[in-house]
Amino acid sequence: MLADAIAAERYRLIRDRASVFWGFLFVPIAALAFGLLTDLFVRATFKQALPGATTDLAARVLKALDGGASPFVALFLLIGAAAIVAGDYRWETWRLITPRNSRLNLMAAKLIVFAEAAAWSLGLMALSALIGGMFSAVIHGAPIVAPSSGAVLGKLAGVFAITWLQLMVIGALAALVGVISRSTMGATITAIVVVVIQSIVATQMREPTWKALSLPAYAGDVLKGFIVAPSSARPDSGPAGLALILLLLWLAVLAAGAIVAFQRQDLTRE
Repeated sequence: MLADAIAAERYRLIRDRASVFWGFLFVPIAALAFGLLTDLFVRATFKQALPGATTDLAARVLKALDGGASPFVALFLLIGAAAIVAGDYRWETWRLITPRNSRLNLMAAKLIVFAEAAAWSLGLMALSALIGGMFSAVIHGAPIVAPSSGAVLGKLAGVFAITWLQLMVIGALAALVGVISRSTMGATITAIVVVVIQSIVATQMREPTWKALSLPAYAGDVLKGFIVAPSSARPDSGPAGLALILLLLWLAVLAAGAIVAFQRQDLTRE
């Protein structure tokens, strides 16, 4: 029954073209377009290839993945998350859906489909950075160089996984707020305010105490810093391990809260 709910959510999301575009495609497309236009402007300004310039594709992709959970990106992903989780309140379709499957399966399917869409969006951001880097190398005559550090694929996979986990925490927050408020707008606005505030607070943190690591943005930064650090200068693994545990705990608590709140709701008019 869960598989049926997931298949139905996928179909509904694909049919919601506006939410798919603004929630999961706009940022990768905009990042690629901005990068290409910037390179064209620089090339037109200098009229010649940049002397000594090189292109590190791995570094570009790593940077794109690292910024995949920024407040700007989160704003658009929350549009998609709110449409997935709270769209049935807007269209008053819950009373038609709930007799066909359990509430646990229905909410779990929404979270799983968001997880899939967020992963695809993050992958497209990495692809846009790769394409932009290749374009920059050609237009500026900047040869592509090998990564400055080894195990680059492992680092890319690690940063991808941590950023995706941060996005899942944001999506679970949107799910909880969307269920409680029964509103797509409420889910989007409340969640983005929380994301912005905790991101600002995270920039003020200097020591990886448990209080600092309880902020998902700071925990993600600590984890990604641990992953990309060279083996000779890698920090202690203790804070990184605690950061991972707290991120997973946030995801579990928010997702469970959304499911419990949904199971207790009266949906006769929704």
